[in-house]
Amino acid sequence: MSVGKLSSEESLRPLWPHADAIMSSECRGLRFNGKYADVVALSTGDPTALRPTIDPDTRRRVALMPEARRDTALVLGANGFLGAHLIGQLTRDPSITRVYAMIRPTADRTAAQRLQDTLDGYEISVNASKITFVEGNPTDRHFGLAKDVFFDLAENVGLIFNCASSTDYTSTYLDLRSDWFLSLLRALEFSITTTRKHLTYVGSIGAHLYQRPEDFRRHDGWWYSGYAQMKWVNAALLGWLADSDTYSITLCEAPYILGSTQRGLDPGRAYSFWRIVEVAKAVGAIWDGPGMNYVPVDVICEVMAHNATSTDPLSRLLPSNPEDYDHSLYAELLDLDLVSWDEFYVRVSDMAGEKFAQTVLGDNIDILMRKVHKPEAILPAGHDASWCDHRRLFELYFSNVALKDLAPAVASA
Repeated sequence: MSVGKLSSEESLRPLWPHADAIMSSECRGLRFNGKYADVVALSTGDPTALRPTIDPDTRRRVALMPEARRDTALVLGANGFLGAHLIGQLTRDPSITRVYAMIRPTADRTAAQRLQDTLDGYEISVNASKITFVEGNPTDRHFGLAKDVFFDLAENVGLIFNCASSTDYTSTYLDLRSDWFLSLLRALEFSITTTRKHLTYVGSIGAHLYQRPEDFRRHDGWWYSGYAQMKWVNAALLGWLADSDTYSITLCEAPYILGSTQRGLDPGRAYSFWRIVEVAKAVGAIWDGPGMNYVPVDVICEVMAHNATSTDPLSRLLPSNPEDYDHSLYAELLDLDLVSWDEFYVRVSDMAGEKFAQTVLGDNIDILMRKVHKPEAILPAGHDASWCDHRRLFELYFSNVALKDLAPAVASA
């Protein structure tokens, strides 16, 4: 396992100023066994190294707070694919009176214009009258806001949805740490600032790639990546806090999030799933394995919103297809041969070379998919799963996504 220059427990010891340190002072309510407990946990594959204790004064202070209000929400990562759909879901919910959308303006686009661009691109309907824009950054202390603005926000928010993240599969964990691990600590601190709040954090089933000691010793790659390591670390931390009386948390472990059940629009080839489909189309075949776990974006938004606004939210969600299917459906819809994994790998290697096959397919994607794609879906009680019509949904997805034609590029290489 590679986490940049720091890859062993011995090399980290000079960085530990004392035991029971507060992790970079980002979350004053939590105490860890060392300042870099997350790196130690990842380097050793031992989540107990990341187990925190809750500061007694913090525990007593939060115990005096009333339960989180359920009618106002803050969305971190509001301008992303998932965040924008969640804005739509929350603003259409009659129980929600105000949605705070955290979006940074750019040199030529305001926060409102940026969100509108995303809403238009994915054809998302919203009740704009409920939206308040917060021009902040979840990776900055106090979200980059003036203190009075930060504390006013803390006073008025009841629900936090952390959809902000990186999908950069080439960066190491240490590259991502200062933004995406420390920002989770800041979100946890915000959740008990001034008032108690319920935090829903969007994780990834990719974190389940890290199960055995040898998984943590792998070199970084497309599948075993710094991104997956970051999701593993954050899930480990939230797992320790799940039963806490101080923090109110839901870890939503997301599978592939595809387009909505009605529009079928998603970021396309930005997702590794679609790149595999491109490869399959280029070689005219797909292997005879299980279909990936997935969830339409409107379904995961409805699940997260319903859970967070309930009086007793689940501490863990895994919204995904409750019924199994396999790649024979892809083969039929895309007119592909259904072949063994070995033959599929040979076809890809013959088409684009061994290095390309190793990068895109890893040792064996079929094994990886079986490892991370859990058979069970964890959904709120009474969830209506009638949306799960694989044939209808993938006909919709395949008709909408714009894929790159790999074959000509390979032929001319």
